[in-house]
This record gives sequence, structure tokens and C-alpha cells, in this order.
Amino acid sequence: MSVAQKLPTRQNVEKVVKNLDAKEGLIYLKGQVVHERDDTDVEQPFRQESNFFYVTGVPEPDFHVVIDIATKHIKLVSPNLDPGNVMWMGLPDSLETLISKYDIDEAVYADTLEATLAAAPVVYTLPIFTENSSSTIKFSTAEQSKALHTAFAEARAFKSDWEVEIIRKANKISSDAHVKLMQASEVGSTEAKLYALFMYECARNDAFFQAYYPIVGVGMNAATLHYNKNNAPLTNASDIVLVDGGCEFNCYASDITRCFPVGKTFSAEARVIYSIVLDMQKACLEKCKAGVAWEDIHNIASDVACDGLLKAGILVGDKAEIMANYVVAAFFPHGIGHMLGLDVHDLGGYPEGTERIDAPGIRNLRMRRDLQAGFVVTVEPGVYFCDFLIDPVLNDPKTGQYINKEALNKYKSVGGVRIEDNILITEQGYVNLTTAPKEIDEIEALLA
Repeated sequence: MSVAQKLPTRQNVEKVVKNLDAKEGLIYLKGQVVHERDDTDVEQPFRQESNFFYVTGVPEPDFHVVIDIATKHIKLVSPNLDPGNVMWMGLPDSLETLISKYDIDEAVYADTLEATLAAAPVVYTLPIFTENSSSTIKFSTAEQSKALHTAFAEARAFKSDWEVEIIRKANKISSDAHVKLMQASEVGSTEAKLYALFMYECARNDAFFQAYYPIVGVGMNAATLHYNKNNAPLTNASDIVLVDGGCEFNCYASDITRCFPVGKTFSAEARVIYSIVLDMQKACLEKCKAGVAWEDIHNIASDVACDGLLKAGILVGDKAEIMANYVVAAFFPHGIGHMLGLDVHDLGGYPEGTERIDAPGIRNLRMRRDLQAGFVVTVEPGVYFCDFLIDPVLNDPKTGQYINKEALNKYKSVGGVRIEDNILITEQGYVNLTTAPKEIDEIEALLA
């Protein structure tokens, strides 16, 4: 699906309206506006508000949309023609062009908006909307706004085929960029050069925005989950580089992590830790299908991590006791993955009334629900050697007995390893949308 093709967003409108279960009134969304740096007129990069894009496909600023709940009529509201803005930014699309370009019924200018909203018995808005207190428009109550947000979250959780294809495209661009970084890795390079290369490879393939700020961490920098300084030199051939990067395409995200050595081969220690994480991911993927509880997938990762760390000699003692004392969470402190879509941490991970599990590691799970066909999720296990997280466990007599300090120090220089793919859940299993290589032999072949 090319950038120029009309996105069938009317399907999304129908899903939202069905989920809302209201009989009358309007749904009103205000699109994102251009923001400027503090105390200047320098514009910041514009990115459309995700829910607005979901029901319109419009990537431009200052638009509004009004959806009639009873008829599902979609009215796109364009900013009024501003001669001063035209001078700087050029002529905007005409109303006729907007109707042909987007999956809508009508396009009007913004000077008609207030009258349209004022005539409605109720105007549903999202909780992020700030109303004018002097307005005579009958805006939704907080409870009604919450219901609309839930309607969007549940609609966005289930991806249409065309949405999956866009996410697949974002994955292809990002996966190819990851390969380029593997091939460019060498002693004397820097995190900054690899970061810049990732941005370049995405942009030259029409993905101008990243779904999040890319992470490029070498050695111990990889032990910081969201490291983003991206400025250290690559000085040791045996160091591991962790790259967590994913572009957006048509506002849909990818989220991929790969690890590779600075030099041409994995060190013995890095090979052990990398293999543990790859085994974690493979075990999780094997169980991913509709009907499986997401926390069960997380627990599979923790279980396999424990086995691997025991085999490496980093952990010692009884496995059941180690698991019961959450020692593994010191090495695998985050959740196994999350929803992916128009946002990298997409809506729908915690349905209304769902509580987090208050235990080390799993409390950071960004999603807790049964998998369903149509979900797109990340599967991203990791093992990290972060002193800040490990030392309290090591120094506690109750849990420190399960950690072999000598073996820990042997492997600590690996820093951190994470392997992350994006998958589509099906009734019988999953489809992996990520194509970047992850087997050790494949990676070393690229580095040769």
C-alpha cells in the first residue's frame, strides 16, 4: 500500500461506533496542531494525533472530524484558508480534493464547525479534549468520554488486513535498516554513526518518522533499557551493540531490537547470553496464539531465562526457590511485550478493570489480557547486567545466595541483550512481520 493510496478508514469509524453503543449524537475529534519551540516560531516536526488518524487518514495539522453516530456520516473539517499561511506553506487541498483523497462523506471549512456541534444532542469527545467552558455545545460527560476512549482502544486493538500490511511495510524498512547497521559495525565507529545510519536508511525508504527515539547502546550502555545518549565510541571488537529502532510508515509503528558484536564474531560470553535470550523468544513465540494469556507468555520467558542462567552458572540453587523469590527479574526486569499499532505502546493493553500483577518484573508488563486474532504485539525478552537492579538482590542474604558472583562478573561486560519481533496473532498461532536476521550464524555472516 503506497503513501498515495486512500486508506479505508471508514472501516475504523464503523468499529468505533459499534463499540461505543450509543444511539445519537456526534463524535468530535480535533486533530493535532503545529507546535513551536519555546519562545520561537521554529516549528517542531508534526505528527498527527493517533485516534484522529485512525478515523480519517489525514496526516496534516489543524483539521477536525465530526462523525454522526446514527448515520455514520463522516464530515472532515478543514482549516479556513489563511492567506498568510498560504504565503509560507502553499495552497492547501480544496474541499473537493479532500473528499477524493480521504475516506469521508463531506468536507467543510472550520467556520461551520461550531454550528454543527451546537445542534447535536450530545458531542462525544476523548478525555484529552479540553472544552471551552463558555461554550453552549453539549459536550459529553467524563463517563461518556471514557466510554469513547474505550471504544477507540478496543477498535484499534484488532488490526484490519490493510493495517497489518502497513505495519509489515514499516517492519521491512526497519529490518533492512538493522541489517545495514550490522554491516557497518566496526571498531572505530560510534553509536552516533549507527544511529544516523538507521535514520537515513528509514528516510530514504519514505519513512521520515521514527515510532520512538532509537536506542543504540554498546557494551554496558545496553544494560539501560531506554538508553538514548547514542554518543559512545565502539572501541572493543568483543562488545555487543544493542539497537532498538523502528520507523513509522503511514503513522503505523514498528518496534525491532537486534544485537550484534562490534567486530566480526560473538565472544564466548556474548554467545551464551544471546543464546539464552533467543531461546526465551523462541519459547514464547511457540505458544503465541489466540486464547493464551499474555502473562503466561511472560512467565515462559522468565522460566527459560532461569534455565539459561542456571546453565551458565550465573544462578545457582533450586530453580523453584529462585523463581519464587523473583531473582530472574533482576536480569529480566521488563515485560515480554506490548500492543503495537498507531503508537509503539498502543492502546488496549489493559482493558477497563484489569489490574497489574504486583510482582518484580511482571509488574512492568504493558499488557494483560488474552491474545486474540488480529492483535499485533511485540515479543521482546532480554537479559541485562545492570548493577542498580542486580546489586540489591545480590546483597540481600535471602536472594543473594542464588547468584554466583564470580560467574556474574564473568558475563557482566556483555551489558545487555534484547531480541524483539513484531507478530500478528492468529487463531492457530502467529505471523512474524519482522524480517531482520537474529540467528548467530546469520548475523556473523553479515559481519564477515
